Amino acid sequence: MDYSFDGSGGYRVPTGLVGLDVQLGGGVPPGTTILILAEPGASSELFAQQFVYGGLLNNEEVYYFSAEHPIPEIIEDMKNFGWDIDEYVDNGKMDFIDAYTLRFCNILPKGIACNLSAKDFLKQNADTMNQLKASTAKERKGQYRGVIDSISYFLRSYDMKTVTEAIEYISSIGKLTNAVQLILMTGGTHDPKVENGLKSICDGVIEFRMKERGSELERTILVRKMRGMIPPDKTISYNITNKGIELETTTRVL
Repeated sequence: MDYSFDGSGGYRVPTGLVGLDVQLGGGVPPGTTILILAEPGASSELFAQQFVYGGLLNNEEVYYFSAEHPIPEIIEDMKNFGWDIDEYVDNGKMDFIDAYTLRFCNILPKGIACNLSAKDFLKQNADTMNQLKASTAKERKGQYRGVIDSISYFLRSYDMKTVTEAIEYISSIGKLTNAVQLILMTGGTHDPKVENGLKSICDGVIEFRMKERGSELERTILVRKMRGMIPPDKTISYNITNKGIELETTTRVL
């Protein structure tokens, strides 16, 4: 397992974002499940894709469970930032789980969204929650990391108790296997009690925020909590570049 070392007695798994890893003393603790809370447009999907590519470069296996976006769209978005993952998909290091297509397979005209016959469709795990649990419980070789995009879909489709139990299940698997997992959630679209409930059961919480400052749009990250460490006590500004998300190295007075 290729972990970085933070110099204070704790091993850390690098996220793939150098600036964030510096702020966190080398990365995040192995076995950590992190809630990524972001309003639309705050680039949490880009963060997840950068996290994925960082894992591949760290010689880890990666799974990406998508219920919100078509897989070809995710791959194309990653290529736009220079993260070509075709080789990793071909050799099995990158495992995409397509829950998006199955959501529409039985309601859209045949041939538009899905080429499965009715018989083949029934063979698939058509219940998205069962598909999620099966995907996260899949046995993988060596160190791995994963992304769930997004838990907001499940909150729209299932009751809170079912979603909470699923996250606890996923988190327990991560702790047993030392996997770092991101769970994406759209901020501002769910009841505050729901957000707080999910924040409480995840090992880490990272919030992506946007604010208008004059004619500019200011983007910041807040590490609200992270298991086993004291998180930074200030928000961290970041920019979107052609290389992905880059955190500012200087502290801005807000």
